[in-house]
Amino acid sequence: MKPADESWAIVDTHQHFQSLFDAAYPWLDPDRPEPLEGDLTPIRRDYMPADYRRDMQGLGVVKTVHVQNGRNPHDPLDETRWLSALAERERMPDAIVAYADLAAPDVERLLEAHASFPRVRGIRQILNWHEEPRLRSAPSPDLMESRQWRRGFARLAPLGLSFDLQLYWPQMDMALALARAFPDTAVVLEHFGMVADRSTEGVSAWRSAISRLAQAPNVSVKLCGFGLGARAWTPDDTLPLLHYTLEAFGPTRTMVGTNMPVDLLFASSVKVIAMIHAIARDLSDDERVAVLCSNAERFYRI
Repeated sequence: MKPADESWAIVDTHQHFQSLFDAAYPWLDPDRPEPLEGDLTPIRRDYMPADYRRDMQGLGVVKTVHVQNGRNPHDPLDETRWLSALAERERMPDAIVAYADLAAPDVERLLEAHASFPRVRGIRQILNWHEEPRLRSAPSPDLMESRQWRRGFARLAPLGLSFDLQLYWPQMDMALALARAFPDTAVVLEHFGMVADRSTEGVSAWRSAISRLAQAPNVSVKLCGFGLGARAWTPDDTLPLLHYTLEAFGPTRTMVGTNMPVDLLFASSVKVIAMIHAIARDLSDDERVAVLCSNAERFYRI
């Protein structure tokens, strides 16, 4: 997957594998209320390295980061074990972001177990809260403010683990306070803050919130998940949001991702990579390499 022009090499910081024949993925349950992504039928299938390589053939992706995908959530170590064995065979993913409930009483033991796997670099616990029950993932809107949850969060940095932050814009001020309370913990905002409401008012509120969150120097951002909140997205309506995010965080704290296979619900892999190229087209050579590749290599140590 090496690109012809290495200055356009891409580290995909957000992708998923899944094997449905031997594991449960509750978020793909057909009886679940329709989520933000819409009808999940097209991705209720195995998605493995061979499928990813086929989708990314010739598109310049050189390394990948697998973000937890809800495999057997009753046993968070199962996905880490499975991915680690997969990586040994397939030489991908290069890094793993695992799952942990940071409010769990025994979370320290779980985090230590995750950290014992050589490819594990961070943790994601989805914090999205929305007034509509079908669009929420967290048990409360302010989970990250609870003492018990923060006790688990405090264990990340000592174990060399970062945190992948997924939420909606109304929660960003809480996230800013969290980042400031733990300045030694590296945090990366998923999906440029999930602009679920693309109305004029919704985008304006998102812009203000993301500008405030970007003030924390230990928070970076991923430009990915282009169809989350806008299933029929186009470059004209989405690129301005991505450029605004890039300007807020700057080229030293911005990374890119594909969100495969989820974003195949909204676009082809070619369209997704074309959008990533569009993000970086007007950057200097050094800035482009940073956004597409080297920031991710540094953040995830790959």
